[in-house]
Amino acid sequence: MTPDSMANEVEEQKLLLKQYLGQYYYAKMKKKQLEARLRTFRENMLGTKGMQYSPVPRSQTNSVGDGPATQVIRAMEIEDRIESQKAEMAKTMLNVMKIMDFLPTDSTERSILEYRHIDCLSWKQVCKEANMTRTPCNKYYNAGIDKLLTYKKVQSILQEFASSQEPSKPRNCLTSE
Repeated sequence: MTPDSMANEVEEQKLLLKQYLGQYYYAKMKKKQLEARLRTFRENMLGTKGMQYSPVPRSQTNSVGDGPATQVIRAMEIEDRIESQKAEMAKTMLNVMKIMDFLPTDSTERSILEYRHIDCLSWKQVCKEANMTRTPCNKYYNAGIDKLLTYKKVQSILQEFASSQEPSKPRNCLTSE
C-alpha cells in the first residue's frame, strides 16, 4: 500500500465517522421537516370549507372530492411518519453516544464532539460553549475523530455502517458552515 492510498483510506475513515456521528443531526432535521409539513398542511386544512348551499337544488350523492375526511387521514399519515422519525432519532442518538463513550468523559475532544453531534450546535455556538476560537475547536474536534479511529470496535461499527449506506447518497458531514 502506498503512502497516498493509506492517507486516502484514513481520510475516508474520517469522513465516514463524521457521517456516522452526523446521523442524529439528519434524523432531527427530517423530524423538523415533517413537523413543518404537518403545520403547513393543517393551516391549509383550516381553509377547507364545509358544504356550501345553493338556492338551486342539485344532487351531491355522486360528488367525489378531496374532502375533510381525506385531509384528516393525510394529516394522520404525516403524524405517523413523525412518530417513526422520533424512534429513528432515539436510535441514532444512542448510536452516536455509544461512539462518544470511547472518549474520556471529561475530555475537551468529547465535549466538542458532543456539542457538534449531539447538541447539534453550529460551529459558532460550539466555540461559544467551549469558550474557544474556531481553530482550537477544530483541533480538538479532529483530535477526537483521530482518537476514535484508533479503536477497533469503532472501526467495526463504521464498517457495518458503511455497508448499510446507499452508495449513491453521500452526505455533508457537518464539518463546516
